[in-house]
Amino acid sequence: MKRSLLFLFTAILLLTFVPQKSLSASGRGGGGFFLDETFVPVYVNRNDTCCFNTAPGVATQSGLGFDLRTTLGYTFGGNYLVGVTYNTYSLSTKRAAVSGGDSGLEETTSQSEMGPTLGYVTNGWRVLATYFISGSKSNQRKDVDTAGASVSDITIKNSKLSGFQLAFGYTFALGSYFEIGPSLVYKSLTYTNQEKIDALGASGYADSELYTKAVENTLTPMISMQLRF
Repeated sequence: MKRSLLFLFTAILLLTFVPQKSLSASGRGGGGFFLDETFVPVYVNRNDTCCFNTAPGVATQSGLGFDLRTTLGYTFGGNYLVGVTYNTYSLSTKRAAVSGGDSGLEETTSQSEMGPTLGYVTNGWRVLATYFISGSKSNQRKDVDTAGASVSDITIKNSKLSGFQLAFGYTFALGSYFEIGPSLVYKSLTYTNQEKIDALGASGYADSELYTKAVENTLTPMISMQLRF
């Protein structure tokens, strides 16, 4: 989260000191600085109950989060983009403990990736390709009893990321500098290392190479907002 805020602050600071050049003057898709914020809210409301076929059962798990894909770059020749992309994902969910039933659950997932981006933009259309050079994913699960005390606390951290991202979309101009529209983003990730932290037990292990690599491939419809100068 801190890296994401720093990235956005740097982008805004850079754009503040760039001489303003409207799209109407340079033509839509003209050269200049390019800031793209592609995002989608994340909402979870699920019950993945198992092993309870009598009362009282399992409570429902719910929570909110976000998925952000931020690209800062510069367009050359009016159409060719060179830049850097930083992704950040965060989701926190909770499930209450049920007396006589299943334990409560507090789960937090955070994820980030960063890498150079090349793209082509023209008349509102854009294609962006990113190769990730760094990134990680963390998932923490805490089981709690009816009094709110933790009975288990396990964190899995995946690292040493390789992968890429392809984003395709169209934006509608809403003024001289601002555009908004839909995007479709494909992301492919592979992690080679993993660490397990057991805060209450001894089942953890140090960061080490996985025998079977952790793989994650997603195709996500999203909303994009752009600033062009």
